[in-house]
Amino acid sequence: MQSEEAENEFESRLDGLVAAIEAEDKPAILDWIRSEHFTLVSLSNDEESLSAMILETEEFPALVAFLSSEHAEQFVDSISDQIEGEEVDLFEVEGEDLLAPLSSEFGLLINPESDDAVMIEPKLLQSGDAVDEDDDEA
Repeated sequence: MQSEEAENEFESRLDGLVAAIEAEDKPAILDWIRSEHFTLVSLSNDEESLSAMILETEEFPALVAFLSSEHAEQFVDSISDQIEGEEVDLFEVEGEDLLAPLSSEFGLLINPESDDAVMIEPKLLQSGDAVDEDDDEA
């Protein structure tokens, strides 16, 4: 378990993100993500592939990310009955590396199944100067 001091520091980190989401402040959201390190979960029954877990919401698919390996492990434990037989790997990424391959269709779900869960919609993850190639093809 995390100490009270560590939990307070964690909550204050999230407060800035939540405020930026409420204000729909894309630059602040992207800066916050770039400044963080994330733990991702990979599920597979094929040892050669490693891809991050995606959760389908009603509105859009979302990349599942955690702000600590402890949060990721708690999540994996909470869904263990749903992932029987799957190989589970946790891996760390920098915020910049998390954003780079993220398609414009995807949101970001941070710390699911916790009191600190935060969802970021796809529109808030796109920088203003990015050209959306998917729209060009439609």
